[in-house]
Amino acid sequence: MAFRHALWLRVLLLLLVVEFALGIWLVRYGTFPTTTNVVKVAMARGDPVLTAHMGLAVLLVVLAFVETVAAFGSTAPPRLRWFALGGFLALLVAYESGVEFILSGFSNDAYPLVMLAAFFGAAVFLGLGQWQLARPSVPPAPPAPSTGTG
Repeated sequence: MAFRHALWLRVLLLLLVVEFALGIWLVRYGTFPTTTNVVKVAMARGDPVLTAHMGLAVLLVVLAFVETVAAFGSTAPPRLRWFALGGFLALLVAYESGVEFILSGFSNDAYPLVMLAAFFGAAVFLGLGQWQLARPSVPPAPPAPSTGTG
């Protein structure tokens, strides 16, 4: 069971890195549509990197939700459950700020900053979940009994 959670977290972290790289490329070199129906235009005739960035964001939110439900529905360590939930909520914040950035016509620069902060929050939570699984689950040995000869 722990292997499956570790695999999911590694996949999520890898996809986060790809999402981050796409976002940085968009900020630096991307072109954004300027029409009133930005969502339709961005998906249909926009920059292919923007379309990939948007599609990967949806995939990340869905996969993080699946991992969170799996963590809460299994015998995963309690901390892993909360790290998975924190990662999912951070991804939701990033997703929502991305949607708001699109709906603002790509003109409000505060939304990409919120996306960036939420991205780092998700990376921290998911990384801590991965670290939690890498820790040995064997409890420490009890102290040796005293002999009573003081």
